Amino acid sequence: MSQNAHTLHLFFEDSIRLKYAQLVYQYIAEGNTAEATRWAAKLGVALADLWDAEWFNQQVTAAPGYLQLNFDTGTSDPLPLSPLVALFGHGLQAAVLDVFYDQVGETQRMYFDKGQWVPRSYFLALYPHLQTIVEPAHDPDDGDEPGERAAADAHDPAKPLSVARLAKDEAKKRKEAQEAAEAFVEIAKAMGKNGVKNTMDGVIGVVVLGSALKGLLHAAVFTVVTVLLFKGLWLWLGLGLVLAIALPLYYATRTHSELKGDGGDGDGDTDGEAAAVGS
Repeated sequence: MSQNAHTLHLFFEDSIRLKYAQLVYQYIAEGNTAEATRWAAKLGVALADLWDAEWFNQQVTAAPGYLQLNFDTGTSDPLPLSPLVALFGHGLQAAVLDVFYDQVGETQRMYFDKGQWVPRSYFLALYPHLQTIVEPAHDPDDGDEPGERAAADAHDPAKPLSVARLAKDEAKKRKEAQEAAEAFVEIAKAMGKNGVKNTMDGVIGVVVLGSALKGLLHAAVFTVVTVLLFKGLWLWLGLGLVLAIALPLYYATRTHSELKGDGGDGDGDTDGEAAAVGS
């Protein structure tokens, strides 16, 4: 079973908040929800914001000055940002999140400081002493330098970004993806009821129709703007009528070709490759 493996390093402003968080996560690892909830309340955070019931294989390592959490999630689960959003308002100073995506064998590393997702270089400039903690030691068999490997693993934002904003954007994307999937299922069901045997062709038809309507909208906007701004009413109305026919046809044809892969360039490339092989 594929899963996403997470390593989360948490660095607190003071030892008291660190101890509270340590107790919360140790009780979670032990399955003692009541005690975990009690210590989360002392920290000033709801337990639901610090832990998702769907996360599993949890391990907690406490060290002087920081807390390390290890846990797994499903491959389709979002980034575990809710604990960071909650803790940055209650004593958390900095954090580093490693996510190993088992399905593709890749690692994503994210650096956080004072409630913001920041570039690796920015983080290490502030906390150079944390590098040996948050970045794995170099493996000679990898064939590259430690700095190159760490930089390759880092997933940096273009500029510091609020963790709360990042979490909100991730939730929005997830909601939109779910709505799109549900819409696809509803379209498929409707087509099945109406006797459409090939559901994919039906979906393509819907997308092509949407492109045609976009072309019609563009033609209407062009006509209104030109009539209002320029002289020659009948000229612009006539041109608008032509566009109302041509643009929907153009958009629909282009979209159908893209979805079906009917582009002529691709065929030419294939023929050329075949000729090259034959020679």
